[in-house]
Amino acid sequence: MNEKEKVRQVADSADSAAQEAADSQWFERVARAGFIANGLVHAILGATAVTIGLGQGGGEADQAGAIGQIASQPFGMVLIIICFLGCALMALWCLINAFFGSASLRGAGTKDPQQKQGRKQWTGFLTMVGSAIAYLVVAATFAQFVFGGGADSGKSSSQASTTVAKAPGGLYILLAAGAVIAIIGIVFCINGQRRKWKEELRRPQSAIIRFLVGFTGVVGYLGKGATLLSVGILIVVSAATGDPEEFTGIDGALKGMRDQPFGPYLLLAVGLGLVLYGGFLALRSRYDRME
Repeated sequence: MNEKEKVRQVADSADSAAQEAADSQWFERVARAGFIANGLVHAILGATAVTIGLGQGGGEADQAGAIGQIASQPFGMVLIIICFLGCALMALWCLINAFFGSASLRGAGTKDPQQKQGRKQWTGFLTMVGSAIAYLVVAATFAQFVFGGGADSGKSSSQASTTVAKAPGGLYILLAAGAVIAIIGIVFCINGQRRKWKEELRRPQSAIIRFLVGFTGVVGYLGKGATLLSVGILIVVSAATGDPEEFTGIDGALKGMRDQPFGPYLLLAVGLGLVLYGGFLALRSRYDRME
């Protein structure tokens, strides 16, 4: 066996191992903890937004602020470590399924392309990759508390946007990024109203659970979509005005929402939507097909 055949054999073995992992029930069950971890962050973020809307302060209305509140509780660091592992495993599960499992552009268990190519197959692949990136971001935020004691995410967001803006064409990159995030927010709102997420869930047997899944899904997606839309708009405005330091992440977007006409009422609605989105993710950990 020559060197080229050995390399191919190793690659085939790794490929087979990845496909087995994609189909592993144990891997799937452990990865479901990522839904719960992400849901917990959204629920706390939503509760913080509600308190800000009520004029009671509320601290930092972003993921780092939410995780900081978890860390301040008894056994908080233990919970944060569990959440970090859950989000990291969920991100890994999404990546494996994007490239080797049911969402890949080739047939499961083969190197041949999927028989049904086209927009639907690419949508599944890109959705899975996007989900992996989202869970990696949440896992990274948890990791900051596990390994570094937390961080000021508003300051980090401002520094990151300023760094990008200084690069050649940086302001245009920020404008494009803000537009993409805003579009994703709009898509969240549309999918929430159209209940597109139902295609990814098993049907609960209990009528009460079905109602809870439907209610938290619709309102939660609207709350999540409104948050992303506001973040995207803030990035676009900060880039268009040539002042990227003004972008302070989700915290700045939500507090900026509060300062608009009828802002407190809108912030209350968005906060409640985020809380319900957290509840939806917790239910999703039980009923998501994960295929």
